[in-house]
Parts: sequence; C-alpha cells; structure tokens
Amino acid sequence: MAIKALQNELDLIELSRGDVIIEMATSNVGVLLKKDRRIDIYEDDIYFWKIKWNNSNDIVEYHSYDFFEEEHLKLSIILGIIKWQSINGGTFELQMECIQNF
Repeated sequence: MAIKALQNELDLIELSRGDVIIEMATSNVGVLLKKDRRIDIYEDDIYFWKIKWNNSNDIVEYHSYDFFEEEHLKLSIILGIIKWQSINGGTFELQMECIQNF
C-alpha cells in the first residue's frame, strides 16, 4: 500500500522543459533543459533530464550532475531534497494541497 501511495505522488509531478529546481542543501539552482529517453533491458524506457545549473562564483560545490534520471528527480522532490517550480505554475506542495482539499 505504501508503494502505491508513493507511486501516486510520483505521478503527480509532471516535469517540463524550463522548470526550475533548487538543491536545498546548497541552494544551487538548475533549469530543466531537455528530456532524453534511454532504453534499458530491465526497465524498458528510462528518462533523463539535462539540467543547466547556475554558474555563479558563489556556487556551493557539490556533485551537481548535468543529467538526472526522472524518477530519481521526482523522488528527490517528494523528499524535499530538491524544490521544484514548474513553468506551468505548479509545485509539488501545491499539488498535494489541492488533492488533500479535494
């Protein structure tokens, strides 16, 4: 049951090109640029997002990868590791609030 609830939360997050993400531990800001499809023998289709991170001199060093696997990125949003603001106006917190009030 917990896995189904988690999958429902993952399904609420619809990432789009241009969405802004913030890595909460370092405050690094990134923009989702492109969604790439890869084929895996076990998982079938896997999607990766290319991310452009800020390149300020004040950037805090951490392992800011240029690509994130989509499900990993969504899980990081749910756990609060990454904050997400959609170009379509949505955030994970806003979507959860709407469902709870429904």
